[in-house]
Amino acid sequence: MFNVRLENFEGPLDLLLYFIKRDKIDIYDIPISKITSEYIDVINTAKKLDVSIAGEFLFMASLLLRLKTRMLLPRQQDEEGLDIDDPRINLVGQLLQYKNFRNIAHQLKGIHEENKDIFYRPNDKISFEKTINPSDFLNEVSLFDISKIFQSAIDNAPQDNSFTIVRETISLEEQKQFIISNFKDKKNILLSSLIKKLDSKLEIIVTFLAVLNMIKESELICKQKNTFEDIQITLNIITA
Repeated sequence: MFNVRLENFEGPLDLLLYFIKRDKIDIYDIPISKITSEYIDVINTAKKLDVSIAGEFLFMASLLLRLKTRMLLPRQQDEEGLDIDDPRINLVGQLLQYKNFRNIAHQLKGIHEENKDIFYRPNDKISFEKTINPSDFLNEVSLFDISKIFQSAIDNAPQDNSFTIVRETISLEEQKQFIISNFKDKKNILLSSLIKKLDSKLEIIVTFLAVLNMIKESELICKQKNTFEDIQITLNIITA
C-alpha cells in the first residue's frame, strides 16, 4: 500500500505523471482503468483527511471516469488494428506538454541555484527621465523633419561601386551609445553634426532608428527654434 499526499503535487497532471513514472507505464498506452482507480483513491483519502481539494483535481477525476467509460465502448480501427478514435489522445498530449514544461522549469531552477551566489559588476549606464508621452520630447519638431535630415545624409553618402560583399555588424544599442558619447562636456549638440560623423548608409539608417528609439524611451529631447533650421538634441538625464 502506497501513501500519496495530494499537496505534494502541483496539479492533477503532476499526479498522473507520478503514477506513470512509478509504474513505468508507456505514456502512449495508459491503462485508464488502473490509473483512474488510483487517482480516485488519492482524492478520497484527501477527503477523509479534510484536505482542501482544488477544483482542477476534481475535474481531472471526472475526466478520467469519462475516459474509463469510453474505453469500454467499441471503437473504430484502421487496417493495422489500431484505434482511430482513441479517447486517450488528448490526455496524452496534455501530459507530454506538461512534462516538457516541467523539465524546462527544473532546468531553469538548476541554473538559478548555480548562479544565485554570483554577483556581476553592474554596467555604468546613464539614467534618463521617463515621461508618459514621448511627443513631449519633440519640441516644435516632427518626425518628418528628423527623417528629412537623415534622408539627405543617405543621398549624399559616398557611393560604393564595389561588388565585394562585406557584412557590417552595426547594432541599435551601439549607435545609441555612439549618440550618448557625443555629449561629452556638451549639453546640446546639432543633429547635423552627429550625422557628419557617420561613414556609411547603414550607419545612417541605424542611427536614425536609434534616435527614434531614444525619443520613444524619453531619453532624447529634440528642439527646432525655427522651421527648416537644424535640430538640436539634448540628453534627458536624471540629475542626482
